[in-house]
Amino acid sequence: MSMLAAESAEVALLVPASLLAAGLVLIAAEFFLPTVILGFLGAVVSFAGIYLSASAGAGVCALFSAIFVVALALEFFAFRRFLPHTAIGRSMINSSSNAGTAVPAAAGYAIYVGKAAVASTALAPSGTIEIEGVLVEAFSLDGFVDRGAAVIVTEAAAGRVAVRRVR
Repeated sequence: MSMLAAESAEVALLVPASLLAAGLVLIAAEFFLPTVILGFLGAVVSFAGIYLSASAGAGVCALFSAIFVVALALEFFAFRRFLPHTAIGRSMINSSSNAGTAVPAAAGYAIYVGKAAVASTALAPSGTIEIEGVLVEAFSLDGFVDRGAAVIVTEAAAGRVAVRRVR
C-alpha cells in the first residue's frame, strides 16, 4: 500500500510540475514574440502549478516557488546576455551606431577657436560654416551673416561653435 501511495504522490505532482514548466516556457517565448499575452498566460499557468503543488504540503509549494523564481531570473539574465548575439535578437534590438553623427563635445571643437572659416549657409543667426574642410554648425554672435562671408571662430560649445564676422 505504501508503494501505491508513493506513486500517487508522484502522479499528483506531475500536473503542477508540468504547469510550472509550461508557464516558464511561455514566459521564455515572450522574449521572442513580444506580446503581453504570452507572458501573462505563462505567469498564470506557473502560478496555477505552484498553487496545485500546495496540496502536497507547504515545503513542496515553497520548493516550486523557489524553482519558479530562480528559473525566471535565469531566463531573464540568459536572454539579456545571449539574445542580442542571435539573429532574432539583432533584428529586435536597435544596435546601430551613431558614430560620426552624434553631437561632438565642446572639447572637440576647441581646436577651431581663433581660426578663420567661411559661412557655407547664411547664418541667421545659426547655420553651417566650413572650417579646414569640415562642416560645422555655427551661431553668429553678430546676427545675420551672408553665405560665403568670412568668419572667425570665437567660442566652442557642445555641437556647434560661435563665430563673428571678419571685418
